[in-house]
Amino acid sequence: MEMAVTDQLRSRSTGCAGRAPRMPRLVAALAGVLACVVGSIPAAGQASPEPHASARFGAVSEFTFTERSGEQVSLADLKGQVWIGVPFFRGCTGPCPSLTSDLHTAFKDKLKGKGVRIVSFTLDAEVDTTEALNEYAATYKIEGDDWLFLTGPDRAALQEFVRSGLKVPVAESAGEGIEYGESITHGTRLPVVDAEGHIAGWYEAARVFDSIEAFEGSLDALVERALAVRPRPETSLPLINAALNALAFVLLVLGLVAIHRGQKERHALFMRAAFLASAVFLACYLYYHLVVQADAGPTPFHGKGVAKTGYLVLLASHVILAMVNLPMVLRTFWLAHKEDWERHKWWARRTFPIWLYVSITGVLVYVVLYPLNPTP
Repeated sequence: MEMAVTDQLRSRSTGCAGRAPRMPRLVAALAGVLACVVGSIPAAGQASPEPHASARFGAVSEFTFTERSGEQVSLADLKGQVWIGVPFFRGCTGPCPSLTSDLHTAFKDKLKGKGVRIVSFTLDAEVDTTEALNEYAATYKIEGDDWLFLTGPDRAALQEFVRSGLKVPVAESAGEGIEYGESITHGTRLPVVDAEGHIAGWYEAARVFDSIEAFEGSLDALVERALAVRPRPETSLPLINAALNALAFVLLVLGLVAIHRGQKERHALFMRAAFLASAVFLACYLYYHLVVQADAGPTPFHGKGVAKTGYLVLLASHVILAMVNLPMVLRTFWLAHKEDWERHKWWARRTFPIWLYVSITGVLVYVVLYPLNPTP
């Protein structure tokens, strides 16, 4: 099926010495590509997303808090949907009451039609129990599960989550002369979180007091940006595809070793197995991109500069040579089946190194695009 087949058959059938496989050149080429791509990838977190990229402001921290219904709600429960975070506390004498009222009257119905949820996080968990939050929601006639009110047993934990997870300033002070409703201060910007759990941007809610129209328009724009991000399905198919490519590579090498040792039947067995592994990979690859990722689109590589160029060169060479190699593999197999050894030898010399390259670069593309992909 490859150069080894050609050389072995030539020496045995015609008595002519065949050319030795040019494996050192192939290995050197692969090492060069790998060094170019992997060696220049920046450390995680150094890549700078585009100005309007959904992941520009980072991911929301993991959390698990208690909703006013008594059920536990975590970040994982909100994955796949867009939501707006609202820091507040029931005893607030500042903007919290007006903000809650304005969100309910000016924007809640519009959000409901888009499947967007509002999630309010209390900053005073010990006072704002589930019972208290139910009373608070009833005051504003807020019903249904499209607006969540979250609390917990630890006020400090909720304040720290809002501060570091939603990136909204929070401070608490105590002392003589400080009223309860004034002891907690917080920012009035509202993070809009996309379906992948990244902050798409913040709306500065203080503007609502000047203009409801500006409030609707600005928040609308952020929501639309977040809605444009489609959640990526969690699947192990990329890893399976990489494993199939690795298996094909190993089987090809074993087939080469077998033919060098004159083990023709074992060689044929290894080559058929390599073809089967590659065929299964192709089926899984097409299913993954045409069905699983049909809505989300291809997984982006977040590296910049030389790293991005190296990755694109690696990917382009892999895809182009894979398309070229498939008919070559089929042709070489067909000639072996017909026992047309002379033409089989000619095709094998050209088919094997390309097949080997396509298999190993399939593994490298997975490694660069997933484990080594810089954090956006």
